[in-house]
Amino acid sequence: MMIEKHQNTKRILNLANIKRHIIFAVACLLVFMPVSLSSQSAGPANGEPDFRNVTLWDYNVDMRANYDYFWTATNPSKYIMPGNPIIRYYANNTQEIQIDYAPDNVDYWQNPDYTLKIMRGDCEDETFVWVSIHRAKGHKAIAVGGYIYFDDGTSVRDIWYEYVDNNTRQIKFVTPVVSVRKFYSKPLFMFNDAMGIRDYDPDWMNKD
Repeated sequence: MMIEKHQNTKRILNLANIKRHIIFAVACLLVFMPVSLSSQSAGPANGEPDFRNVTLWDYNVDMRANYDYFWTATNPSKYIMPGNPIIRYYANNTQEIQIDYAPDNVDYWQNPDYTLKIMRGDCEDETFVWVSIHRAKGHKAIAVGGYIYFDDGTSVRDIWYEYVDNNTRQIKFVTPVVSVRKFYSKPLFMFNDAMGIRDYDPDWMNKD
């Protein structure tokens, strides 16, 4: 009788030990599983944008749509991306972005998330970044294409941008040469993500 009672007590103690081990194992899983999953799926820490899957779009330089003797991409509006998560991050977390000016050997357009990934591009690349960011902020904004004429009679094709913030219209040129030479501009066309390419209208902000 005593032996049987001792065996029952031993079984109870063993079961209790097993339960404790199971509870400990489950608790470990609950603690470490979220960390493991987040490290695999959340991307960079500290809420920084995730550039891992950002690549340069395949831009076919033979597939251009001429606009009054000024080349453009076949579908310019797709280069304005206010809904892109990387664009939204910069719209919400920064006021200044330093994009190094780098003209193309073969002129092509970069998608703005790729420009932010490499922080390098030319006039249209930086323009698309800023128009996308302003649109993400809820501002009215357009990319503008046209010509810049200098006081020595020379000219260049260029793309710049305009936006409206606090009812104030701003015109921003990003080509470095405009900071050291006198010039005037002749805008030809405009577009954004919601506006297909069309003739430039100086009253665009009241129609966008």
